[in-house]
Amino acid sequence: MKKTILISLVVMCLLIGTGQIYSQETSSPTREYKFTVKTNPLAALGGPFWVIVIPVTGEYKAYFETKVSNKTAFQIGASYIGPSVLLNLDEITKEEDGEEITGVKTSGYRIQGTFKFFISRDLNAPEGFYLAPNISYATASIKNKAHPDDKISGTKVNINGLIGYQMITSGGFTLDVFTGLGFVSRKYEVTGDFDPEDFKTKSTISVPFGLAFGYAF
Repeated sequence: MKKTILISLVVMCLLIGTGQIYSQETSSPTREYKFTVKTNPLAALGGPFWVIVIPVTGEYKAYFETKVSNKTAFQIGASYIGPSVLLNLDEITKEEDGEEITGVKTSGYRIQGTFKFFISRDLNAPEGFYLAPNISYATASIKNKAHPDDKISGTKVNINGLIGYQMITSGGFTLDVFTGLGFVSRKYEVTGDFDPEDFKTKSTISVPFGLAFGYAF
């Protein structure tokens, strides 16, 4: 928990520093952006499902954001959840015995929505500091290829309040950095030979932080 809080504070410092530098050096009242498209390639390393500190899934995500008014914007996100690039369970568990292949298969998806209220006085949406409620739903399963009845299915619901800063350069390059506080609920269903004690349902406080890169137009 202490490490999570420390990382969150670092992200907050980055938000403030980025906002100050950007407003001083690149702000231009003539620019108008309606849409942004973004992704976060780092999410492929791990998330949203972990076992202790081991990432058992990777997330391959895309965001689309549209300006609603001068001070608001709505963002939707969709993700494919598959094996983690950092620890690919699908590969390390695969064995070949003649034509028979055993191992695991990881698959799932996440959907999410965020409504942003931009609070920078000298910038309009979708640029500047913002506050935002965020909700997401993720589901994934890990199956034994040789024994399909051996399966772990998990769902994860996040409800967060976010604070962030979205920077857009004169060329349209977009960097969105955020942190916040929220609630997360994880639920697992285990069948077959997996031990259900390793995958307990639980609800906890969460401290989200992240970033996304993209393009505004």
